[in-house]
Amino acid sequence: MLLGRLTALRRLVLLAVIFIGATVVFMRNSRYNPYGIVQEPGVQNPAKAPVVNDAAGHDDIKQDVSITVPDSSKTDSDSNSKLSPSPSSTPDKEYLQEILKWDPPKNPDHWPPYDAYKDKDYDPNRWEGFSMNNGYYENGTAHLTNSNSSTPVPRPYLPYPDYNSRDWHKRWEGNYASCEGPRSLLLNESTSDEVLAYTGLPVGFPAPTFGSFEAVGFDGDVCFDRFSRYGAYGFDNGGAWNAGWSKPSTVSWETTKWGELQQKCLSRNQNRYSPKSRVNSPKDPGIGDPEKPEWTINVKDEQGRAPSFKSRTAILIRSWDSYPYTMNDLQVIRALITELSLLSGGEYQVFLLVNVKDLNLPIFTDPNVYREVLENYVPDELRDIAILWSEQICQAWYPKVGEWSVYWQQFMPLQWFAKTHPEFDYIWNWEMDARYTGQHYHFLETISKFAREQPRKYLWERSSRYWIPSVHGSWKTFSKLVAAEAAKDPSETVWGPVPATDIQNPLGPKPPTSLEADKDVWGVGEEADFIVLLPFFNPQNTLWSYRDKIFNYIQGVDTPRRVFINTVVRFSRDMLHAMHTENLAGRSMASEMWPGTVALQHGLKAVYTPHPIWMDRDWPPAYADAVFNAGPPGKPATGEDAVYSPDREHNFGGFSWYFWSNFPRVLYRRWLGWASPDDTGVVAGGPEWEQNRGRMCLPGMLLHPVKKVVEFDQ
Repeated sequence: MLLGRLTALRRLVLLAVIFIGATVVFMRNSRYNPYGIVQEPGVQNPAKAPVVNDAAGHDDIKQDVSITVPDSSKTDSDSNSKLSPSPSSTPDKEYLQEILKWDPPKNPDHWPPYDAYKDKDYDPNRWEGFSMNNGYYENGTAHLTNSNSSTPVPRPYLPYPDYNSRDWHKRWEGNYASCEGPRSLLLNESTSDEVLAYTGLPVGFPAPTFGSFEAVGFDGDVCFDRFSRYGAYGFDNGGAWNAGWSKPSTVSWETTKWGELQQKCLSRNQNRYSPKSRVNSPKDPGIGDPEKPEWTINVKDEQGRAPSFKSRTAILIRSWDSYPYTMNDLQVIRALITELSLLSGGEYQVFLLVNVKDLNLPIFTDPNVYREVLENYVPDELRDIAILWSEQICQAWYPKVGEWSVYWQQFMPLQWFAKTHPEFDYIWNWEMDARYTGQHYHFLETISKFAREQPRKYLWERSSRYWIPSVHGSWKTFSKLVAAEAAKDPSETVWGPVPATDIQNPLGPKPPTSLEADKDVWGVGEEADFIVLLPFFNPQNTLWSYRDKIFNYIQGVDTPRRVFINTVVRFSRDMLHAMHTENLAGRSMASEMWPGTVALQHGLKAVYTPHPIWMDRDWPPAYADAVFNAGPPGKPATGEDAVYSPDREHNFGGFSWYFWSNFPRVLYRRWLGWASPDDTGVVAGGPEWEQNRGRMCLPGMLLHPVKKVVEFDQ
């Protein structure tokens, strides 16, 4: 419904703003902008603020002084609070009609077809015509916001708790003990094993389009170049090491035993963990018994007592038997193990979960075959963290489902792992082609803390929307907007389990009060059962390709369900148990639809954490909101205009975190110092590019997909 027409003068002004690429201020259209919140005029992008140099500079700071990270509890003092909305008159749907006017390229082979949207009210190709945002590349380490030196020296970056302090002991059992690293030294004694960071960001570095550093709790005022990030893990590339910055000592990586190092680390810290978490289960447990009695300790039952045992989390890196490992893959895995497991004293443990595609290989019954597969397909240094599995497990454990392909049942092996490794309370599913340019422990702990602090009231509704700070304001303001929209139709609000059948027995808790009586209390401090990194959506009335890929639910396409995209996600043990029980009964869905649906039906706590996401082009914020939150008021991504429909999904082509975007690979390769072309053919990066700029320096950015990371593979 149109809310009014612009005057001719205002329409001309608006068009001028669009064409010069400025931020467009616009108001609500009932279909394309659910909230109609606008950015306050004149607010400056914090990342582009004038440089304020420390009077003493940063080059004289000693290397043994570590960088501290912010308190993630201060979610409303973030820079996004400057973007609070202000009332304004609203342009109508004519805004979209005007912005969709452009001259697309002539390419008959392009998908979606360029000429298919001339007479439609949307165009999934329109973003290709926006200007490239070159702020990622314009400046490097020679031009940082908090440095007056062209050759700043990075400092050790250690975002860990103050282990063994008085306050720490009030909260946790046991004592923290430093662990041995790959250089045969305790990590608190080895500077060569340290990740280093620069204070500040490159001048003009773009702010994320979606999500926020500060509101989630990330450190958004440090950056990493390729050497400070991966130098400790074998990255050299013939690079020059700055004065005052020592090159890490070399390591015989081929003979490093990462599984052994992790086991030793756990042993040194065993009193920090409950008895069932102190001993690792066998990596090759065989097919196992799906009917074995379930774990008896619910991790949530242990919360509240102080001091308490620390939970343990497994990281399962997904691979397959013929995967071609690159040197960068190995450097990333070394980083994951060191930062998550060894430096934390065993809070995490990293595994390589290898899918053996030949179902005729008796890997579960013949140890010689198991060993032969390891030797043929897994690099030397990863063999003692590798766990082999095949779809034989899925068929043996869940015969009633009837479909066991990993394409449709990606999480069945995680359920098998959880059953055979009860020492872990949480499990991250991690993709081989995911990259985080910041420090892994900081990322996962911050994500988990944010999810733990979220109240359950309107949680599904908040987790179904893209938060765009330049449109919606601060996280607090955005949350209030979502609540106001949801309150208009309480019957549509998720409050407790939403079972699909009368025979289901939801495993999650029932709400302690009515929705109206709850004061954002229920769920606060409760660990999340399921954490995702893109919003959920209800696929029933969308055109998403796999919306009806449902196995053995009696309601068929009327079954209540939720989808998420990108499978880097965290599960609680209880979440995997609920999925396991449903699979035992024969019920299942397509991989992207399965865990979210089980969480919905069983009333388990599922959270989308709005980590920062960038775009490769300068999208007008209003248009981004119109595209990615398209749908009826308060119900984005629930109709045929959902951005996940086959052609509209093309809008994700410039995302930093989406499964087929090209932007992550281009950005990452240039960050590694390789000249690389973007999708328009423009080449940037490399030694000549860095001559006056310094090396590219990135904040903590989660990137996906980043495949085939070798220099000369374009």
